[in-house]
Amino acid sequence: MSSTEKQKLTERDMQVSELHEDYRMLTTSQLQRLLYPSLQKAQTRLLRLFQAGLVKRFSYPVLLREGGKGEYVYHLKKRPNTVLTALRHMLLLNDVRIAFELACGKSDEINLVEFIPEYRGARRNDGRPGRAVEDSVAVRERFGEQAILIPDAVVCLENIKTGKRALFFLEVDLGSEKLIGSGLAGGYSLLKKMLLYRSYQHSRGFQRYNDLFRFKFKGFRVLTIMNNPKRTARLRAELRQNGIHKIIWFAQDTEINHTILLDKIWLVPDAEDNERHSILHG
Repeated sequence: MSSTEKQKLTERDMQVSELHEDYRMLTTSQLQRLLYPSLQKAQTRLLRLFQAGLVKRFSYPVLLREGGKGEYVYHLKKRPNTVLTALRHMLLLNDVRIAFELACGKSDEINLVEFIPEYRGARRNDGRPGRAVEDSVAVRERFGEQAILIPDAVVCLENIKTGKRALFFLEVDLGSEKLIGSGLAGGYSLLKKMLLYRSYQHSRGFQRYNDLFRFKFKGFRVLTIMNNPKRTARLRAELRQNGIHKIIWFAQDTEINHTILLDKIWLVPDAEDNERHSILHG
């Protein structure tokens, strides 16, 4: 890229690479929401960055915008050897993150302290590389057994007026993983991961975030975003049968946008509670 072309780059253009270091992959419409005033402007500027070799991109026709047109996915590295499910999972996670950032940015009541995605790296106590949100949890139902818990993301929100903070773990489900396993000793299932959160609550392991977020948390919520209402209903029923009524909250992927994210869109497992709740008043 010539020095003349570099001089033509805007400050927003330069922020694209910074965003990709943190988000890894973003669609055109996601970048527009974060940086550009219109989709047309985003398309024009991103094409320029692509032609200049500053970003890479690939197209998945199944990632449809409103109107039925496919989207480009932009990234900094070579095209990842990622199955479509993993890609869609990451992009939905980024949609949720953007919704939090925009919703809190426009709110006079709530501040987004931090959003930590599962792929953010950190050093384990023994010096080996790991993930910032990874934890070993004592399984409540199986004495002496440990299991690894890796949320899709950790979110901390703060009430601006009171200074109180709330801790959330985020789970994104696109229906690709087994929903119900065969007992605690069997393989992975989404239900088992939810039961592991109960053990995490019981052991108070989540309080390791007290130092990171400088607040003494008494509990947490697990915000579970799913794309199939029937699958959601079944998981809610299974959680009720296992005695989990409040800590797991549910919303559909179609409800995740910054205009209603903080509103009453969330369901709990309790069969007698089919009202929608707000994460601000849970």
